[in-house]
Amino acid sequence: VTFIAGTLPGETGTAMVYKRARGVQFAQLEKLETIAENRIEPVCPHFDRCPGCQFLHTDYESELGYKATALSRHLSDFGVNIKDIEVVPAPRRLSYRNRVQLHYRHQYIGMLDTIKNEILEVPQCRIMHKELEPAFVELRNGDWTLEHSGHGHCELYFRSQKVGLEWNKEYSHGGFSQVFEEMNVELQSRVQSQLETLAVGGVLDLFSGDGNLSGAFAAHGGHRILIDSFMDASGPDKPDHFYQMDLYDEQTLANFTRKVDISGVDTLLIDPPRKGFPALGAWIKKIKVRYVVYVSCNPASLARDLRGLGVRFRLSSVQLLDLFPATSHFETLVVLEVLKGNPKPLRTKTP
Repeated sequence: VTFIAGTLPGETGTAMVYKRARGVQFAQLEKLETIAENRIEPVCPHFDRCPGCQFLHTDYESELGYKATALSRHLSDFGVNIKDIEVVPAPRRLSYRNRVQLHYRHQYIGMLDTIKNEILEVPQCRIMHKELEPAFVELRNGDWTLEHSGHGHCELYFRSQKVGLEWNKEYSHGGFSQVFEEMNVELQSRVQSQLETLAVGGVLDLFSGDGNLSGAFAAHGGHRILIDSFMDASGPDKPDHFYQMDLYDEQTLANFTRKVDISGVDTLLIDPPRKGFPALGAWIKKIKVRYVVYVSCNPASLARDLRGLGVRFRLSSVQLLDLFPATSHFETLVVLEVLKGNPKPLRTKTP
């Protein structure tokens, strides 16, 4: 299997392989001979080299179709096909990112071109939020090299109606937040709608951050418990019933259930990093939940986690929310109903 960025299904041409790994290889397009009917001229002049966007060479409807196809392929073991997926498009395709990570090397600052291993300057970047553009221009034209030399990165962000800039800190160091605010509101609304439909009793919110996804549930009187490891958990804005714990530590589940009253909790709400949460099955069995609401930014790790649950479940809802238009990324919201009885073979699970 060869991945060739900047191409579309049905196109032919020539590409040069630059990397091989784990049975796949990656190639850079050199020349197109047959051009797909849905190819368009990219609105960004940096598209051909910049790694930030992957779909600006086709229309938005096609982009959503490719994403839905990819998601259905990952979830095919659970009886999911493309018609089972509800696709939620973004209100706009550009000027949405409220947080951008830039890399610098010596006097150059921009996106990291991983193929040539060099910095690509992107003065006309079309994906960052309008509020960030003046700060981006000031940064590029400023004297940042006086205090920052060699290699590193910075993060330009728009949060709480303020623009900020941080150098050489962890990505989203102040606590993770979604990069597309309007679509984050849509995601919050859909999670709340699912919780209301399920008529859940209590929610255990794993990888909760500051409670982004369970905030409406708590505001309507619902009982929730939050767990995350983000660094601002001890501040004055710490939510009630918040526990700062490392969910990837093997001892966390035992420590948590030993000291926290989980009576009334019947639903797990989980929004893990891209690597997913392989221990999800152990948490389901220990907490004895009825439902799992799983929000994933990586369909591959989502599918792996579902395969490893070791419990019978019904996959009752699959939604694709396009929080990252123009890129290959998206969010998936799935709802599982945990069924009683012994596990059955994977392919007998009810979709």
